[in-house]
Amino acid sequence: MDKENIIEVITGRDDDRYQEFKELLKAADLTCTATFQQYVKEVDFRTYIGSGKVKEIASYAEQQKADGICFDTDLTALQIRNLEDILQIPVIDREDLILEIFYRRASSKTAKLQIELARLQKLLPRLIGANTQLSRQSGGRNKGSGEKQLELDRRRIKARITELKKELRQIKKERNTQRRQRRKTELPLAALVGYTNAGKSTLMNMLLNMSEQQNKKPVMAKDMLFATLDTSVRRIRLKDCPDFLLSDTVGFVSDLPHHLIEAFSSTLEEVTYADVLIQVVDASNKHHDMQMETTKQVLAHIKASHVPMITVYNKCDLTSFSYPNACDDQLYMSTLQQAGTEELILMIAQHLFPSTQLYLLHFPYEHTGQFAKFLKTHKVQQIQQEEDGICCHAFLHQKELAAYQPFILEHPRTL
Repeated sequence: MDKENIIEVITGRDDDRYQEFKELLKAADLTCTATFQQYVKEVDFRTYIGSGKVKEIASYAEQQKADGICFDTDLTALQIRNLEDILQIPVIDREDLILEIFYRRASSKTAKLQIELARLQKLLPRLIGANTQLSRQSGGRNKGSGEKQLELDRRRIKARITELKKELRQIKKERNTQRRQRRKTELPLAALVGYTNAGKSTLMNMLLNMSEQQNKKPVMAKDMLFATLDTSVRRIRLKDCPDFLLSDTVGFVSDLPHHLIEAFSSTLEEVTYADVLIQVVDASNKHHDMQMETTKQVLAHIKASHVPMITVYNKCDLTSFSYPNACDDQLYMSTLQQAGTEELILMIAQHLFPSTQLYLLHFPYEHTGQFAKFLKTHKVQQIQQEEDGICCHAFLHQKELAAYQPFILEHPRTL
């Protein structure tokens, strides 16, 4: 579709949903030259907006030689076919628009396969009942030829869908293997979730910058919808907290297409294995409550509602909220100003390491072999060599106390 000569059709009275629609258009690199509004009280099953408005749009589209029309709502396959027959130009709906954004942003093999699957699953119903259109394309009156072409297209799409699902199942197996390998390290996992463009990737990069981990590869963080499509997992090594894994996930949006959720199931399921979820909320958005409800619905859909959650109200520097401010599992902060990082780390630690404490240990020199083994399996701080041995601070889980009791001098504080 051309970037400039696009017509948009607004079907509701919700100004905020319209603004989100404009952001989606921007993310797809589409600029609309005309807007038609038709507030629908009763949906027309044939064209959604009614024949009168369709004729009005058709007349304008013909005069202006429009390249396409985009609706701010989801349309049925029948409605899209009927509209395209009348308007004689491509028609896309909100779901098509989101799929287009994902298609443009996909960079990894997995994301590309997932998006192709979602697009084909969306396309297949549109071929049903399209005999007339295809017969015209195949040579005028020879309807049988058109029907053969239609059936061939259906078989090709179904075969490709089967092939894609097979490839994604293999990727899922590989991810499960990787997940089991990570579990062997006994490092707990925190997963960032939330509405698109709430600041999840920025928060992850903030923790990465604070991390003592080598090769701290940042994730992409941009002020745009769906900047992140692939799950990224990083090891976080902070001074006052045991090591843990942090994953960044694809952002959610209202009415996220069902095909897309299903196609991205192998990516989204990472969330279900997390020990704690960190829901990042754009506090500066006046409809952040609605966005939180959307997140709740998606988490329920992927069966992740049982995972404990920390709610981070981000971008408080753009609001009147007092920050940093923490209460229970809610935190008001600003990742841009790095205000609230200590509170966030403490919250994460309390969830991931509830039975872990920071201890002062003393290893006599005759036990240097045991200290060397200890260094390989524990995060050690403030190592000091004394006359009679080596002193250090280290995090110990409650179940380890018996094994290291002879070396424990004191435990200064609980996480």
